[in-house]
Amino acid sequence: MSGETVESRLTRSLHCLLCVALVGALATALSGCGSEKLPLRGSKTYDEVVSAFYVGLAALQVGDDVHADAKLAQVTQLVPAEPAGWANWGVLALRQRNLDAAGQRFERARSLAPQNDHIYDLIGVLESARGRSGEAIAAWRKATEGNPGNYRAAYQLAEEVERQGGPNADAEFAGLIQKILVAQPENEAAWLELARVSAKRGDGATLRSAVEKVSAR
Repeated sequence: MSGETVESRLTRSLHCLLCVALVGALATALSGCGSEKLPLRGSKTYDEVVSAFYVGLAALQVGDDVHADAKLAQVTQLVPAEPAGWANWGVLALRQRNLDAAGQRFERARSLAPQNDHIYDLIGVLESARGRSGEAIAAWRKATEGNPGNYRAAYQLAEEVERQGGPNADAEFAGLIQKILVAQPENEAAWLELARVSAKRGDGATLRSAVEKVSAR
């Protein structure tokens, strides 16, 4: 995982993007429950939002940036209170390396869904792309605190901690990876990372344990 580019990090975050998308779709589907900010199910605006949202998401996934930009922008215009539109539109800007626009869109999504760990995950990718390691770490910590099961954010947090360096960086990296392994004991990538950092730290006991786990598979 070391030495990843922002593009590969963004690709790894696409599953998180889909989760954000589903959150948005559910919010729209529930808009008939008295919300004054979202269109009523069955209304013309509702149909336009759903169509624009899924066409924009599909275009984003296949790399059709022109249609993705047009449709996701339309979603934010039709329902500016829906965080998923802003988050997905921000991913498009991030992929295009338009970091300022990505930051504005992610911040809008965060303000609308301040507890959504996937949005903080994406903010972490953005801040890392900007070279702002401290801000990226803070965002990924927020993501993992909000959802300890967000292991993609936990991996990226561990990587950024190691990349930033410092006297306790390797120990914290190892601790974060071990937390992932408690929940995912069959995660081979995590065992390999634990073996690597254990060798780096001179932790022979943990290294032997990690190598045994990998060799057994």
